Amino acid sequence: MKCRLAAAFVIVCLAFTTTATAAEFTFVALGDMPYGPREQAYPAFKALIAEVNRRAPVFTIHVGDTKSGLDDCSDELLLEQRDFMNSFTAALVYTPGDNEWTDCHRLLAGAYDPLERLRFIREHYFPTALSLGGQPMRLERQADVLSGFESFVENSRFKWKGVWFVTAHVVGSNNNFDDDPDYDATREFLPRDKANRVWLADSFDKAMAADAGAVVIAIHSDVFGDGFDPQQETFTRVSGFKNFGETLVAKARSFRKPVLLLFGDSHVFRIFHPFPRSAGNLIAVEVYGGEHMHAVEVTVDPDTEVVFTVKPVRNPAIPVSLD
Repeated sequence: MKCRLAAAFVIVCLAFTTTATAAEFTFVALGDMPYGPREQAYPAFKALIAEVNRRAPVFTIHVGDTKSGLDDCSDELLLEQRDFMNSFTAALVYTPGDNEWTDCHRLLAGAYDPLERLRFIREHYFPTALSLGGQPMRLERQADVLSGFESFVENSRFKWKGVWFVTAHVVGSNNNFDDDPDYDATREFLPRDKANRVWLADSFDKAMAADAGAVVIAIHSDVFGDGFDPQQETFTRVSGFKNFGETLVAKARSFRKPVLLLFGDSHVFRIFHPFPRSAGNLIAVEVYGGEHMHAVEVTVDPDTEVVFTVKPVRNPAIPVSLD
C-alpha cells in the first residue's frame, strides 16, 4: 500500500483492491470539545455543529472528552453535552473519553467517584441500542450480542454501505490503568480491557466474514504517546493500551483491507501510519480538539483506489488557521 499526504491535509491511499460494492459517502469525526467556560465554549461549539449540519454528513462520530478535565463532572454538565450531541441533524455515534469519568476524582472536577460517573454515562448516553443525534441509527452493542459483557453498552458497531464501524471504550489517562490512591483503578481497567479486545476481534471477524470493504475503529485515547515505541511498533508492558494495541495490529493485518483508526485526546490533527511494517493497511487520524474546536470530514469509497480522504472542517467561530 502507498499513501501520501496531499494539499489541505487530505490523505490519499492507493493500491487497495476490494470486492465489496459501496457507493461513496462522507461522515464527520470530532472530539475533545467543548472545553472552557460555557459563555465562550458553547457558542463556538454550536457554530461548529451548525457547520457540520450544513454539510449533511451521513453521520457524525464523537470520540469522547465532552469537556475539559478541569470542568465539573456534574449531572447538569454531562447532560448538556448529551443535548449537544442530539442537536446534530444526522445520527451521532459516541464513545466516552476520560474527562467524563476517569478523571472526575480530581478536586477541580468535583471529586466524584469515577465509577459512579461511568454508571451515569452508561445510563444516560446509552439507554438503548439507538445512537444519539437527530436521526438515531440502530447499533449493534457488545452488551446485547456477547454473553458476559452485558455492562459494556458503550461498545457498538454498525455497517454502512459495505464498511464496518466499531467503537471501543479506550480512554486517556493510560486507559485508567494507573494506580490511584482513592480507588482501585486497575480493578475497573481489567474487565473493560478484556471487553475491548474481545469486541475488536469479534468485529474484525464479522467484517471479514461479510467481505467488508474497510473497517473504521473509533476510540478516544491517543495510544501512541508514552508507552509506545514507534521504531519497534510496540507497546511497553506498563502501557494501558498494550493489549488493545496488539489485538488491533493482529486483526488489521489479518483483515488486509483498509483500516482507519480515529481518535482524539492530544488535540493535534494528524494523519499517519503507526504500524508501517506490522500493519501497513492501518491509517491513524487524530481529530482536532481543545482550543482547536474544528472537525474532520472523511470520505469513504472502497470501490476505488482512493479509499479514505480526510480533510478539515473549519469552525467559522474559531479564527485559527488550519495550516
